[in-house]
Amino acid sequence: MPPAKFTSDGILDACAQEVLLRGADVRIVDIAHRLEAPTGSIYHRFRSREELLVRLWLRSIRRFHVDYLAAGDHEDPERALLGMAECVVTFTRDHPQEAVAMTLYRQSRLVQTAPESCREEVEKVNEGIHRRLAELTEMRYPQPTDRHRSLVRVAAAEGPYGLVRPYLRNSVPDWMPEVTVASSRAILALGT
Repeated sequence: MPPAKFTSDGILDACAQEVLLRGADVRIVDIAHRLEAPTGSIYHRFRSREELLVRLWLRSIRRFHVDYLAAGDHEDPERALLGMAECVVTFTRDHPQEAVAMTLYRQSRLVQTAPESCREEVEKVNEGIHRRLAELTEMRYPQPTDRHRSLVRVAAAEGPYGLVRPYLRNSVPDWMPEVTVASSRAILALGT
């Protein structure tokens, strides 16, 4: 049997390119046009436009997690957390299609609305990140409180994302990693 002409990853790649151009307004016909494929080839792999976009979101999140967890793989919790903060910026700079695709949904809403075929994956996709941030919180702050947990989340994820978000569709400035690390370091210091 000959290999499939249009693979799931190839379709997701085309979808990511279209999402970068059009955002959430992307249509199946746009993706098919980019692939030079009939729309049926897309629907053969993905049951609906919604499933395609959710699968793209999941793939993008997972790819980000590989880099993010690698950046946080350090014995010194502060270095690990600052590495994770910087990774948010460098991943956005180096993988703009994936970064934009990650903004298609908020996990908290998607858990309720995702196609049934994706729902369990959506629900569990961030478990490894939550575990690592919890470990680093325990390492960084003896007897951590809810305040410490919030500071870690803001320093390593929410703050860096807020800083880089305005540049999602533009070029991330060269100075942004340095600013992000300085900001995250100051936020972590609030817990000591």
